[in-house]
Amino acid sequence: MPIQIMKIIVTQYSFVDSFRACGRDSHFTHAALYALFDYLERLEEDTDTELELDPVALCCDWSEYSNPAAAAADFGYRDGVDSKDESPLEWLQNRTDVIQFWENGVIIRNF
Repeated sequence: MPIQIMKIIVTQYSFVDSFRACGRDSHFTHAALYALFDYLERLEEDTDTELELDPVALCCDWSEYSNPAAAAADFGYRDGVDSKDESPLEWLQNRTDVIQFWENGVIIRNF
């Protein structure tokens, strides 16, 4: 018998709640989760591909930072040395997926 799959529609609320339900609610702020949800929803639409909701995998694949400079520094950006006149945000965008949200916050795909 083939494997049968039941699908549910994930709302922004259920997306955020899924992180709480599996004990990962402290990994991202609510603002970051809303931005990540919007990004993934657009990705599904743009690629015509359904994504599977896996909060643990998302926590492994993505990290939240209060600003691009902090994120870039964690991944080796050295202003004025390796940056080639790129801002921290440009440096990150040339290396990975970056989701900007709220004031200066960013979520980056770990690389």
